Amino acid sequence: MVSLCYCSLSLSLRTMSHCVPPMKFFNTAGPVNQDDHYKLDPIHRWDFDEILMLLAQRKYFLLHAPRQTGKTSSLLALQAHLNAGEDYTAIYANFECGQAARNDTRRAMGALIEQLKLRCEQIMGEREQLNAIQQEAMAGDKPDIALNSFLTQLCRLSKKPIVLLLDEVDSLIGDTLVSVLRQLRAGYDSRPGSFPQSTILCGVVDIKDYKIHRSDGEIITGGSCFNIKSKSLRLGNFSRDEISQLYLAHTRETGQVFSEGLFDLAWDYTAGQPWLVNALAYEACFEMKENRDRSVPITAAIFRAARERLIRSRATHLDQLADKLKEERVYRVIQPMVSGTDSELIAEDVQYCTDLGLIRESPEGLVLANDIYREVLPRELTESLQNRFLTRFAPAWVDPDGSINTDRLLTMFQQFWRENSEIWKPTIAGYLEAAPHLVFQGFLQRVANGEGLIDREYGLGRGRADLFLRWQAATAAEQRIVFELKMRTERESSASKMEMLLGDGLAQTARYADQCGAHSAHLIIFDRRDDISWEEKIYRHTHEQAGRPITVWGM
Repeated sequence: MVSLCYCSLSLSLRTMSHCVPPMKFFNTAGPVNQDDHYKLDPIHRWDFDEILMLLAQRKYFLLHAPRQTGKTSSLLALQAHLNAGEDYTAIYANFECGQAARNDTRRAMGALIEQLKLRCEQIMGEREQLNAIQQEAMAGDKPDIALNSFLTQLCRLSKKPIVLLLDEVDSLIGDTLVSVLRQLRAGYDSRPGSFPQSTILCGVVDIKDYKIHRSDGEIITGGSCFNIKSKSLRLGNFSRDEISQLYLAHTRETGQVFSEGLFDLAWDYTAGQPWLVNALAYEACFEMKENRDRSVPITAAIFRAARERLIRSRATHLDQLADKLKEERVYRVIQPMVSGTDSELIAEDVQYCTDLGLIRESPEGLVLANDIYREVLPRELTESLQNRFLTRFAPAWVDPDGSINTDRLLTMFQQFWRENSEIWKPTIAGYLEAAPHLVFQGFLQRVANGEGLIDREYGLGRGRADLFLRWQAATAAEQRIVFELKMRTERESSASKMEMLLGDGLAQTARYADQCGAHSAHLIIFDRRDDISWEEKIYRHTHEQAGRPITVWGM
């Protein structure tokens, strides 16, 4: 009976108190709820002393972070903390409700002021007075002063200075966003008696990255509309210790343990991205039915399976990530990272991708933010190719004992690439320079499907992409196979340049193979020169580097 109860993870579980006590979950949707979710204290995920100092100094400032990082939970926790004290009345409101109105400022202001009024009622009461203030603000069909008017009268009504916490401001569009920012700026000099003492604007990106396209075609940056902001704060990812704190809350609640090394594995997969940290554990502990038996320890094997299930599920968070790949500012950063080429990036593009949580700085330079994103990106960009791989290739690369025959595998891909290297251009979502790398990764994903795992390493200026396939068949020992991908372009036309490219590639492949403990190592060189025949591009050589045989494949 207990196992049947754990199978129901919906709200109906709350009504089954005769069956099991209420349980907590790892949160993967919306703000953290104290009663329902395992959580870290949102107050302490940012510099709380700095927040209080900024409020005391009557500052207007920003909080920004990638989606599903904990921004809303932090704002709600701040609202509760401030309202429990004697100094301020804190009002949280989500301004996403104005997005649908787009450039219709009258309609948008009606929605935003209604949202503010409802939130104020929850905190202050004063329903009749708030209704009167709302009606006065919206009278006269003057939307470009309506929000200012409402906030002015609200502050005069309140017995304490108002702190305004505005969420999803960057979801507003065009004239509506311009109007909101300028109305907040217009009342700035009247604080705190007749305007909010402090205002926090919350969104995904910093205000300087608000690119506002007005209905008249004018493009305005957010900073020019809101030059009163004093600081922009960014909510970071979880640390390793915070991951362990969150997961151990589940152990305390249920008795289910995480095997040794699991917290480090979670860090390796997620780099602390809060939604991913929660989603992995939710997948392992709740979605995988066999693990709802709390006597089952959560092992590395379970976590690897949870990672794969999560990636395949195309959850909303990962879908939003994939959608960003289509943006020009994102493409200009991600394309050279996938192909490992050097590129002069625009600083604003890099900052934008960092704010979105797509990339991060590492000792080797810019890289994708975490292991799961590295896996999602090539799968997403080659999604339309996967079915073609499935219909074209049978697992003829598998020997009778279940092991991979790498020579046969790469010979097949070599011929496949020769026949089809041009047909992928319309299908790689504009990432033409990275097409060879992406197509090979899509092909390798087809190979690994079910019995293998792929580790991917690529980043800006590396000059290569590193792929590590671990293959475990039931009847054969685990195989560890390293693939190093490089590109030969017009810049490497001469024999001397090719010799340098080959020398670097062999050294890099040997180092990576040593790092991974690989059983076999392969250097794949895609020749992108237009005036070279396929007879010259296609070859296979074996070299020895640092005492290790490395097979070089020309494509």
